[in-house]
Amino acid sequence: MAAINPEGTIRAQCKGCRGALSNYEWRAGDGALGVVHRPYRDSSQGDGIMQFRLYRCMGCSMGGLAAIATGNSNFPSGIRELLWFHPEAKDRLALPQGVPDGIRKEFLEGETCLEAGAFRAAAAMFRSVLDKTLRENGYKAKKGTTLEQQIDLAADDGVITQARRRRAHDEVRVLGNDVLHDEWQPVREEDVTAARHYSQRVLEDFYDDRDSVLKQLYQAKRIEPPAAA
Repeated sequence: MAAINPEGTIRAQCKGCRGALSNYEWRAGDGALGVVHRPYRDSSQGDGIMQFRLYRCMGCSMGGLAAIATGNSNFPSGIRELLWFHPEAKDRLALPQGVPDGIRKEFLEGETCLEAGAFRAAAAMFRSVLDKTLRENGYKAKKGTTLEQQIDLAADDGVITQARRRRAHDEVRVLGNDVLHDEWQPVREEDVTAARHYSQRVLEDFYDDRDSVLKQLYQAKRIEPPAAA
């Protein structure tokens, strides 16, 4: 969560710095980067000014925009509250090294949608990550095999646990299906955050200890072992 100090500097996770915490400055040399004022009334502190200010990351120079409630126009004096700051990165989840590039990019796109508040799009992306991971590992060998069946087969083979089976169904598949197949309705951020968490855990199940998983997949005849040299 972005925060502002008495000097007007904002501390936030920077997308340009791969989610690292960075300081954002509001002026270069003696001049402000840019500001627009409008009247603002706070029920507890009375009349004031809302300032829309341009900021710049001191690490990568990526720009940002803040809405700041102040008591006067003599910034940074009179700062009352940082109302919002954009863009602000969220924590990014680490993925195993062996995750295929296309699936990795799909997961990152889901995180980008989540950061932007596009929760329905994010839910669909994390469902797609789950589906493509199972397909990649041989769980769509027969035409017509549903995602529900793919999850159950992976659990039956012991590649994912029974607890993960439930979470993959409840937190990822069902939410994604609601977005793709049902009438429009809002999706809560906490539900998408759970979908992200459990799709990342499924990726860990398949790719963290890849050699052991490959042996399970060979034994279950999901994929063919490499030909002997």
